[in-house]
Amino acid sequence: MNWINALLVVILTTLATMFAAANETRVAIGFANLISGEIPLYAPIFIAFLLGFIGGMLSLSFSRRKHKNEIERLRQENTLLQTEVNNLRNLPLQDET
Repeated sequence: MNWINALLVVILTTLATMFAAANETRVAIGFANLISGEIPLYAPIFIAFLLGFIGGMLSLSFSRRKHKNEIERLRQENTLLQTEVNNLRNLPLQDET
């Protein structure tokens, strides 16, 4: 699996480098009456991609933490139920005579 990750990183890095080399046109970005200086076109695109990636990772980490807490709670409940079942199995049978 590690070689697949390494191959994917090499391919994505190559594509990003090719994209940056092909888009060196200088642009000014304007937002809310603020205008940036002249920057290469690829810079805001990479920044937007990076911010989206970070947002996705944060969202994933919160979701994962929620699920880990749920798994831990269910494991504790399972342990309690297993203990109760074992205790009930060890009770002597009583006749109704």
